Formats: sequence, structure tokens, C-alpha cells
Amino acid sequence: MAIAPSFDDLLPPQADPGKEAIRAKLVEVLKSKGEILPSANSPRGKLWHLVNSPESSLEECAEVIQLDSALASRIFRVANSGAYGMQADNINAAVLHLGLKFVREQVFNAGVFKQYSGWVLPPEWDLFWLRNIFVARMADRIAGTFEFTNGSEYLACLIHDMGWLFLATYVPNEFTQIFTYGKPAAETEQELLPYGHAEISAAIAARSLLPLRAVNAIRYHHHPLKIKDGEPVELFENANLLAVVFHVCDQVADICHMDMFAKAEVTLEQLQEGPEITWLKQFGKAPDLRTIAEEELAKAKEIFEVYFSNRKFQ
Repeated sequence: MAIAPSFDDLLPPQADPGKEAIRAKLVEVLKSKGEILPSANSPRGKLWHLVNSPESSLEECAEVIQLDSALASRIFRVANSGAYGMQADNINAAVLHLGLKFVREQVFNAGVFKQYSGWVLPPEWDLFWLRNIFVARMADRIAGTFEFTNGSEYLACLIHDMGWLFLATYVPNEFTQIFTYGKPAAETEQELLPYGHAEISAAIAARSLLPLRAVNAIRYHHHPLKIKDGEPVELFENANLLAVVFHVCDQVADICHMDMFAKAEVTLEQLQEGPEITWLKQFGKAPDLRTIAEEELAKAKEIFEVYFSNRKFQ
């Protein structure tokens, strides 16, 4: 598997003093507190290792989960939520019934929310975390219809827009201008920032050692077919496929009225017949976007309510 570059390799120095100051702040933040990975010796660190190891058992995971009462409570509540329809009496039963993929997603959710929920969330962005959960669930499911997935797809999509939170927290003036300039956000990003939110999100992913394919999928998810020649071409290593999936799922979120960054430009029917889905067909059957969206949005809402009671990470 190709190794991603160091996060600061993705952030070249800038000639413009204002943009260089933003770059310096980003590098400083990522060096000090940008990594998602929990401490290796903590229960969550041990669990993070277990859910990423093909040799781990569900019994091992359940044993470690019980050492973290907060995480155990969340997993238990999600498992017994309406979207999953379980009536588990204990965490062991929940884990054994729902499987490693479910546990891995909850471990990733807890890690990302704990690390980044303290970053500034603009009041009008109440849907930010719900949108990320929804898009990550959709992306992981769609990617899984075309290739073997290992969890990095879900995690990458969960953080693919985290660059926005960095901007809102650490360069609020520029962040506000992006949405008040009277120009498309992408155009204003180029004028004001050393890198766009997608590039910043890619640097965050590289900081936490996500594979190159996932980092590039984040970096290019707005222009998924423009990844440079020379990137790995094997299907599992092909960042184009994952970037296209992220792009499609972002558009579905916009269509489902989670259009925080821009209004939906197409209907679901148009997206289903559009160029991205046509491109995906070379790898297999086109996904049924409406069915997947309905099913995954219901689960995303349940998960959001468990983790964000009163709209704050609990």
C-alpha cells in the first residue's frame, strides 16, 4: 500500500506574507494537536489498534470497550437505537451481533468527535457533524460495492471537510469572508487562502497517517477525475474511485437539504444518471442512490443524537 506524504509536504511555503501566516498556523496546529489517533496505552488506543487489525476478534474488542464507560455507553445506545433495531442486554451482545465494522465505525466516530468537536462550529452549521456521519456512511457503503474496504474509507470521509473547521477556528476573518465576498466559495478560497479546505483536510488526514489513497481522495473530492497521472492505478489503491464516491455522496447530502456550503445543483435523478455514476459503472453496478440515502440517513441521525445530545459532543 502506498504511503502518504508527511502532512507538511502537502503545505508548501507561500510567497504572500498573509497566506504564509495562515500556513504557519496550520502547521503549528497540526503538529501540536492535529492527530486523530488516541494514546496507544489508553483503552481507546488499544481498541483503535484492534479494529484496524485483521487478526482481532469481537470478544477482544468487547473486553476493551468495557474499560471505557463513555464509549461503551455510546455503542450500546447506538446498537439499541431504532435504526439498528437491536434489543441487546449488554455490550458483548451488541458487539457480537453487529460485528467489527460497526464497532470500528463507532471507534472512529468517537475519536474524530473528541479531537475536533472543540474546534469552532459556526451557529448556522448545526448540521455539520450529521452531514459528515451521513456522507461517511454512504461513501463506505458505496465503495464497498466496488472494492474491498478496510475502514479507512469511512474515516477519510468523516474528516474530508474538516478543513472548514480549521478555518472557522483559527482564521475566522478569512473564513467569514469566504461566505460573504459575493463570489463562489471556491474562487474566494483561492484568493484569500494558501490552500483550499480540501487540501487542508488532506493534510489533517496525512497527519493521522491515513493511506495515500484516502489522503488524495480527500484532496481531490471536488474534482475527482483530475488526480495527477502517476498515482497508483490498482483498484484498491485508486484514489480516483474513492474521490468520485466522496463527490457523489457530498452531492447527495446537498440534495437531502444538508447543503451547508452550496445549494444542490442537480436532482437525485440527474445525479443517478450523471457523469460520476457513469464513470463508476466501469467497476460494477451503479449504486441505487435513493435507497442508500434513505437507509443511511436514518442511521446517521440516530448516531448523531447519541453523540451530540443538545448539539454538543457528549
